[in-house]
Amino acid sequence: MSELPDEPEQWRWMLEQAREETQKLAEALAESWDELTLLYNLAEGLRGVLEVDQALQFALEQAMAVLSVEGTAVLMRDETGEWQVRIALCPSGREEWLRGNLGWSIAIEAIKRRKGFIVNDLLAHPQWGEAAKLFGIQNLVAVPLNPDGQAQGVLIAWNNLTRDGFTSGELKLLTTITAQTSGVVESAYLFQQLRQSFQGFISSIATAVDAKSRWTAGHSHRVTQYALWLAERVRLPSDFVEKVRLSGLLHDVGKIGVPDAILEKPDRLTDDEFAIIKRHPEEGYRILSPIRQLRGDILDGVLYHHERVDGKGYPFGLVGEEIPLMGRLLAVADGFDAMTSDRPYRPGMPKEKALAILTEGAGTQWDRDLALAFVELMKNRPLLKSEPEEAMP
Repeated sequence: MSELPDEPEQWRWMLEQAREETQKLAEALAESWDELTLLYNLAEGLRGVLEVDQALQFALEQAMAVLSVEGTAVLMRDETGEWQVRIALCPSGREEWLRGNLGWSIAIEAIKRRKGFIVNDLLAHPQWGEAAKLFGIQNLVAVPLNPDGQAQGVLIAWNNLTRDGFTSGELKLLTTITAQTSGVVESAYLFQQLRQSFQGFISSIATAVDAKSRWTAGHSHRVTQYALWLAERVRLPSDFVEKVRLSGLLHDVGKIGVPDAILEKPDRLTDDEFAIIKRHPEEGYRILSPIRQLRGDILDGVLYHHERVDGKGYPFGLVGEEIPLMGRLLAVADGFDAMTSDRPYRPGMPKEKALAILTEGAGTQWDRDLALAFVELMKNRPLLKSEPEEAMP
């Protein structure tokens, strides 16, 4: 058993050593606690996120919460392989340095190293110093995001406001953020790519159906845009608005079984011919119902867009709110486009006349609130043109 020191100097030295060890332990515990808290916040905030920008926004907010810096940003490669500033949190205009060779070369270096790095004396850097002086970037930390994935990116923080540079502990925190965010961003990126492909496929189907007749060219795309405007006007939830886009594009898919002679007939249809036309909502539903992802609101628009709130519509003669919301909404957009578009037996009517008919029919043919809301929003908007690419947002 060691003897206790007799001299006061020895006591003071041992106490000082104990204080230093305690300080180091306290700092290590604080750093661990910060990392655990960060991991918890990231896990909670990123749960269920399927949008790339939403995930990146949250990651940068967490970075700004744990670091005192001028700014943070994420650079990502676009479809052509070029680096773009995907999102930035900093004073206005201070992310501009990231859009040139300085930002690109730092991003490339981070991807090449496959791990984060710190440059605390950036102004003296042999490669980046001159550009750093031009933009006033004194120090930075860069951490790769998905270096092996399709959604390659780099998280960068610059100009530490509390000291002359960044510490290894701060690099570790940013590495924790990117490690937790990378998988979410990659999944969100792949999800968005798949969704875009699916929407492109749906758009192609709509174009093919509309192309059966020169009189219906662009109809589904225009109806979709009118319906989107209306959905936003009455402040429907964003997830429902996304379904409006698909339902609008698909609402007339059942016309694929209507003979061209009927669609191109220059005279009014006979009762038998109109009976064939009236089958298209049910036919569209039959064609699309095997696709599980379309069931519900999307197929409601396909099946019910010719119902009337007074019960005189088809195919089922539903009344009022018996008609699902998607059907009532598309009925307004579809009716307006039908009135303002040329047909073999008549020219399209002026916008003002169509809006007057919508106003008169609000509460009988069309849902009152939706029809009147559409009339208001279209008073100062032009009619959409025939070309699908101009009709879609």
